[in-house]
Amino acid sequence: MMRVLTDLPLRTYASLPDGGKPSHAAVFFHGYGADGQDLSGISGLLRRRLPNAAFYFPDAPEELGFFGGYQWFDLDGFNPAELADPQAGERYLKTLMPLAERARATTDAYLRAVLENAGVPASKAALCGFSQGGLMAVYTALRFDETLAAAVGMSAVAVTFDGTVFTPEKIASRPPVTLIHGDADNVVPPAVFDLNRRNLAAAGVAVETRVVSGLMHGIDMTAAGHLAAALEKAFV
Repeated sequence: MMRVLTDLPLRTYASLPDGGKPSHAAVFFHGYGADGQDLSGISGLLRRRLPNAAFYFPDAPEELGFFGGYQWFDLDGFNPAELADPQAGERYLKTLMPLAERARATTDAYLRAVLENAGVPASKAALCGFSQGGLMAVYTALRFDETLAAAVGMSAVAVTFDGTVFTPEKIASRPPVTLIHGDADNVVPPAVFDLNRRNLAAAGVAVETRVVSGLMHGIDMTAAGHLAAALEKAFV
């Protein structure tokens, strides 16, 4: 059963195991203009595969009044056509890192609160996210001062080393990262996925990738299955 938790730093939709203390915890950051409830639809599959884990789906802190939903940071200037060009796309993505760093104050504090709420150590927790939330999940995991079990980015905006806000030397921990992306994504193009993979691997992060044939910007059953498998592998 999905519950709404109001005792965490962000309004959260949570799927908790029936009875007893969770063995593991996973946090899921939604994409731009969505909310935690939107992303929580994957909890049914995850619950069947990981019955003893707790799943947390928070709303991002900034409300989009005219558009509806929430954002982790502003995405003015986001242009999928520009992102499809590797050089122009990387230049734009670097401008997002100061915004992601400001948002990290929220995501870092939220993760710490979830660990306390679930009663599990960082080694038994994962950060996952979709699109803009995918960037925040992977970036927060790399900057967290304890090593998580895993980080998963789905159709994720790339973590980019801009030389100022984020450099490889600023990585605090290196949990295994799984990147899941559709080869027909028309919002966060495959070129961004490839940049994400290359950046992380060059920084010594263990990266596994899963490409979903024909998937646009979304989560289908194949992508959700890859997510569940990544968490199963991490939560042994």
